Amino acid sequence: MRKNILILAVIAGAAYLVGVESAKARGKNYEDVRHQLERLWTNPEAKKSRKRMAKNAKKSLEKARKSLLGS
Repeated sequence: MRKNILILAVIAGAAYLVGVESAKARGKNYEDVRHQLERLWTNPEAKKSRKRMAKNAKKSLEKARKSLLGS
């Protein structure tokens, strides 16, 4: 089991390094990703969508709780 985890860790590390090097070769800046995430997080439509999803999840949780507890 440890051997498999070690192999996966080595593969993940190598993939990360290859990805970093290819991004540097293309001239991509990691700030671009940060700005995209920030823009998505502060987007009013995305905020509404997150609120709606949270509301639906809460309703679903209450419905499941009632069906399991039988109240």
